[in-house]
Amino acid sequence: MMKKIGFTKMHGAGNDFMIINEWEGEAVPEAEKPAMIAKACDRHFGVGGDGVIFIRRSDSVDARFHFFNPDGSIAEMCGNGIRCFAKYLYENDIVRKETILAETLAGVLELKLTITDGNVSSVRVLMGAPQIARGKAQVATGELTQPMISEEVTIEGNTYELTVVGMGNPHAIMFVKDVDKSDVTGDGHLIRNERQVFPNGTNVHFVEEAGYNKFRIRTYERGVEDETLACGTGICASAVAAVLTGRAEKDKQITFEARGGTITIDLESTGQDITGVYMTGPAETVFTGTILID
Repeated sequence: MMKKIGFTKMHGAGNDFMIINEWEGEAVPEAEKPAMIAKACDRHFGVGGDGVIFIRRSDSVDARFHFFNPDGSIAEMCGNGIRCFAKYLYENDIVRKETILAETLAGVLELKLTITDGNVSSVRVLMGAPQIARGKAQVATGELTQPMISEEVTIEGNTYELTVVGMGNPHAIMFVKDVDKSDVTGDGHLIRNERQVFPNGTNVHFVEEAGYNKFRIRTYERGVEDETLACGTGICASAVAAVLTGRAEKDKQITFEARGGTITIDLESTGQDITGVYMTGPAETVFTGTILID
């Protein structure tokens, strides 16, 4: 017998998601979620999306963010998704606060909402401290207590200069002269699957300097296994990488133009150490609907 599941389609800078409300109980059994998500996120045979967010109660803070990639795998965090999560909570009267604490697999995050005419127009997220040491950034090679900054990695005869930063999930950043000429799917796939360096795989970002503390970015996203229009945690990691490589000043706002929109980053620091990353960007509701599952 087919079961109807209600959802809301949302996006943050073009990174689109299905939101399913499990506040009052499980809508989809946990064991069935991966198969259901893979089917629902298919852009030809399902609703389509870069992932599925389940809204849940938390035992310790305001709400719990439970996120799945479109292949059905669980992800630690999603920067664009967490902004959609915050907007959904507020506008559906689940958590009617302008500052929301969210439980995620990457830790508890603070979400500050900007309200315009009763609706959430943007969300500022305290993403926590970046993981700079190789081991914490899910890199398996080299001295694991040391950072991986502008290091050459050769894969199938191709050499890439990579900086790696963790934001609860792993990110490899490559600075390029022209992102429009980057082979995001080809090079991104090779780097993402270099298991000797990245045993858990990695997200891959191609970043171009576009002015003072301004950058353009394209992303190959792990779990989506393709280019996405934006990646919030990847933009946070890329801002940190820009500072680590001397391309940006950490005490000034850093702006990123992704293919899906603009996201700004502010960094908090103690001395030379970056201790906090603040991400601000949009969240939009597209439509609501129901999907049939077996």
